[in-house]
Amino acid sequence: MKKVNNDDLKKFIEYLNVQNISENTKKNYISMVESFLDFVDGEVTVNNVKRWLDKIRSSYKHTAWRQYFVPLRSFLQRFYPLIFSEVVEDLKVPYKKADYEMISILDFWKLYEEAEKMAKRGNEKYVLLVGLAGIIGLKSGEIVNLKGTDIQGDKLFVKGTNIITYQIVPPINEWLKKYEGKDVYLISTSEGKPVKPSYLALMLRGLQKKVEISFSKPLSVEILRNVAVGRQVISQPSLPYVMDLFKYNSTKTIEDIARYIAERGDLRTILSVEVVEDLNPILEFFSKLAIPVRKVENAYIVSRTAYIKRGEKFSRLNTIFVVRKLDEWQSFIEKLGYEVKRRKGENYFIFLVGRLRVAFYEYPEI
Repeated sequence: MKKVNNDDLKKFIEYLNVQNISENTKKNYISMVESFLDFVDGEVTVNNVKRWLDKIRSSYKHTAWRQYFVPLRSFLQRFYPLIFSEVVEDLKVPYKKADYEMISILDFWKLYEEAEKMAKRGNEKYVLLVGLAGIIGLKSGEIVNLKGTDIQGDKLFVKGTNIITYQIVPPINEWLKKYEGKDVYLISTSEGKPVKPSYLALMLRGLQKKVEISFSKPLSVEILRNVAVGRQVISQPSLPYVMDLFKYNSTKTIEDIARYIAERGDLRTILSVEVVEDLNPILEFFSKLAIPVRKVENAYIVSRTAYIKRGEKFSRLNTIFVVRKLDEWQSFIEKLGYEVKRRKGENYFIFLVGRLRVAFYEYPEI
């Protein structure tokens, strides 16, 4: 029987060295995989993996399993894919169903609308804060250090360990555009100095009091940022795409947000492929909701075709949103300027976006 498989460990370390992860995470991954290889005497088999998992489950509470399971999952997926495919279910970690820090998209737009009213009266810092956190997805530390010189056209360049580029999208684009190229902090003190991250939390609590929305926790930048992540999850890009976009080293936060949307979220979407002469009205509609449509070179990526039954016939749709609170969504969509068609008693409505047929369908169990 072969002893500790130093070749495997060496290859895993080489793999980690080219990944965008912190030194602490890297050390944890190496330590966990090394302890696994010690336990199995370097012999990686399905039975040995299961023995190791049984040992972890019997020795630690399930809240600690993730730190052992995730590094092993990464190691097996990379170097032992056939074994990984047999133990993938065993590697799943139970999660605690908690009151996750996230609010509905409709509630987010109520906050944004209030912040925009304040901006039109001359106080722009609230709409900048809500837009940067909830639409673009910036962290507190990134927001307080942001200057007008970081804005170039439709791009936002956020300085950190590396410079991260974000796409500036409607409706926050019109407010950010005012600061483009200016050597001033977007959110500053009366002396023009950057504010502290704790000040952003105070701003949001003040905004929360102005809007009649019930939150289980005080409003924070992190809660708004989760809304931005959630919209990316809704748009159905790949998990690695969302991880790269928001610079996550682990899937945990994105998985939690995906679970929130699956269990308690107020909006899901099914998109379909449609050939149209003009993409602009379609992209404009998604921009109004700040729901991204993925672009790959010159193609916009969507998926699946949806149908809705109207009497004995089926009406073909290009996009269907499954929602709660249909009446509120209808009011919101009409406020955006679209003519909604809905018969009395129907639990859905349909409208046109260019040639795109869009439906909002109420299903309280989402």
